[in-house]
Amino acid sequence: MAKSAEPFEAPSSLCSRPAEGTALDAEGHHSALTWQLPEEVPVALQINSTPYTVMMATPANLADFGVGFALGEGIVEKHEHIRGVLAMPVENGLAVDIAVDEGALDTARMPRRSIEGRSGCGLCGVESIADVVRVTKPVPQGERPTPAAILKAAAGLQELQPMNRLNHSVHGAAWVSLAGKVLIIREDIGRHNALDKLIGAMFHAGTDPSTGFVLMTSRCSFELVQKAATVGIGALVTVSAPTALALEIAQKARMFLAALGDSGVVVFNR
Repeated sequence: MAKSAEPFEAPSSLCSRPAEGTALDAEGHHSALTWQLPEEVPVALQINSTPYTVMMATPANLADFGVGFALGEGIVEKHEHIRGVLAMPVENGLAVDIAVDEGALDTARMPRRSIEGRSGCGLCGVESIADVVRVTKPVPQGERPTPAAILKAAAGLQELQPMNRLNHSVHGAAWVSLAGKVLIIREDIGRHNALDKLIGAMFHAGTDPSTGFVLMTSRCSFELVQKAATVGIGALVTVSAPTALALEIAQKARMFLAALGDSGVVVFNR
């Protein structure tokens, strides 16, 4: 893949802005405070300069976002088919243009979207029920993460989230070695955006998706499992239990799925 253009970043790398507020306690006492609020802006995703969809996202790591979205949605199968990514400011937001070999585009995996995608929804604007749940191939069977590795990564994850330490409002998606070391982390106001950014960063780094696992600070919704399985990630761990549909997709993809419970790690699918 050709080297991506330098991604456009928000003026602050932490993508937060201060807001004045008032803290109130149960007795009615109050005090002034300043709270950092995460940025949430429209990001127009384009395929070969043709508009595809608009997502609400945190304006950081946009080149990673574009690559991860294209791969995680199955628009292209191999990252080698992505020639480059250009992130740029446009009127009222940002645009990410993903240059893809025309012959490599899987148009059947490109559902038409009629409205913008909210930060909390990876499916907004998809017009057909048939486009929601995609057929996912089984992932390559690699070594599964141990509970010790999962708990080690989870214990140190918060310190590796610079945005969330500031605003306490964004999701983190981390790529973790089988030894429990966090190697890559991406953050976004939307959990699926954070995973897209992580997928893009992994492929930019030449990461083999069978050599570790993804750890996310969000609940486990089915689109997270679907995106991970689409790019060959064999193990996903989240802070809460999966939905029934997420587990069903993980079982079909033969994907390791676990959550962090009060007493340790809860494994739903080995």
